[in-house]
Amino acid sequence: MSAQFAIVLASASTVTAGPGGGEGPAADAAAALLAQAAAGPGFWEDWLGELRRAGLIGELLAGGVIARAVAEAGHGHKLDRALTAEVTAMCVITGALFPDQGYDLILARTFKMPGLPVKPGTVTPSGPALSKARALLGEQVMRRIFELDAARTDLELGIGATWHGLETTGIDGTTIELFPDDGLAEAFGVPAGGTRPKIRIAAHVRTGSRRWIAAAIGGYHDGENTLADQLESSFTAGMVNLADRGFFSMDRWIRFSAGGARLIWRVKNGAKSVPFTTLRMLRDGSELVLLRESASMLGKRRRDLGDKTVPRLPDTIARLVSFTVTARTARRARTTTIKVLTTLLDPGAFPAREIAALYAERWQAEIAYFHLKKTVKGAGRVLRGRSVALARQETWALLLVHNMTATIAARAAASAGIDPDQIPFTAVLALIRDHVTADASCPHCGKRPASGNDPIALLVNAILAQPPHRDRPARTSGRTPFQRRAWHTEEVAYTIAIIPSNLPKATTTHGS
Repeated sequence: MSAQFAIVLASASTVTAGPGGGEGPAADAAAALLAQAAAGPGFWEDWLGELRRAGLIGELLAGGVIARAVAEAGHGHKLDRALTAEVTAMCVITGALFPDQGYDLILARTFKMPGLPVKPGTVTPSGPALSKARALLGEQVMRRIFELDAARTDLELGIGATWHGLETTGIDGTTIELFPDDGLAEAFGVPAGGTRPKIRIAAHVRTGSRRWIAAAIGGYHDGENTLADQLESSFTAGMVNLADRGFFSMDRWIRFSAGGARLIWRVKNGAKSVPFTTLRMLRDGSELVLLRESASMLGKRRRDLGDKTVPRLPDTIARLVSFTVTARTARRARTTTIKVLTTLLDPGAFPAREIAALYAERWQAEIAYFHLKKTVKGAGRVLRGRSVALARQETWALLLVHNMTATIAARAAASAGIDPDQIPFTAVLALIRDHVTADASCPHCGKRPASGNDPIALLVNAILAQPPHRDRPARTSGRTPFQRRAWHTEEVAYTIAIIPSNLPKATTTHGS
């Protein structure tokens, strides 16, 4: 407590005499009053409670992930200073939560948060100190915090998160612009004709809650498939995964399904573009197909791996669903042909029409990336990190903030019994920003606001008080800039039709 608040009090044990010098009720009352005054207005009790409890960010993350990530990394950033590794990590997360604010404002917000592991009376550091602390922290701690939080299993899946008892997930990639720096350009790469380097992300996402399950980060010139291969371990039993065309290869198909995950991946329409032949037609219009690696495919894979002894991939049976989707509006109709390959071989348990309809959920990955880039990071804003390690560190922090927001949105939806799609992501993020220091105790008296006892409940109530997204008929807009200028969005009806493929018929039996 600062000197300006210090007062001299007689010890309560010395106040034992009443008005006449004897003991009595007056003496007891005086002693109790002095004891209460000496303890302060609940200061020490509330102050100790502040150290024990987590702030809103800590409550939104899986329990203890920051301390655990620092411990697992064996980080040397443990000097007796305010910006320890744990505190620096919290500042990086806060910076990703408020990407438009400078270091001084980020530090001021962070050091107001309850549960921050700093000594009482610690002076808030300056912006240059945080810049140095971020460099000391590096990438690994923030990456590990993201991985530990993404792996949590104590969350509601949400309405519409499962299909035939399988959790629905998607995989896709995107890029984020970096500060125009020569070092970043050399490390990450710049698009042809572009001026800014870009970092590339490939991620595995839950389509129900839009929470990332796993992610991989690389340079612009690293292909999505190269990064996607780093996500193989996240494909486990109990899920069905949706992927756009471009991710399929016979090798990746076998590897990613080996862990028990069911796959529904779009493939190219050309019969010569995929190593398939039809074994037989099924009653719902889908086909059992044989995947066989050709000599040219084997040769390319051997060259890519730099190993001439790599064996041929085993023949594999899968199921192909070919269908058209007709989008019909008042002014036009557009038909698209789509082929998806799946490990779900039973047409009775998994009808072709249901598989075709489910594939539309792949767009949830696109929506998640839209929220990450436009809502969390902010449209037109580049990452503030100007070194390779800091750019990657900040990207993990953005992914983490996105997961925090998706987590509380899914929790609010579950408590109200509604689909998470009805919870507006932008409003949830704004409420998190508003509440991040709202439950901090008074710096003078140490008193905690009544709402501070359960910041999550307060936040959920605020989320549910927002107007939900409207349930309305599907709408569509033009695909090109000219079309979007020419007409407004229109109501659209989608029609799915299962069609036969153009694949050649197999002339050999499986295994021959």
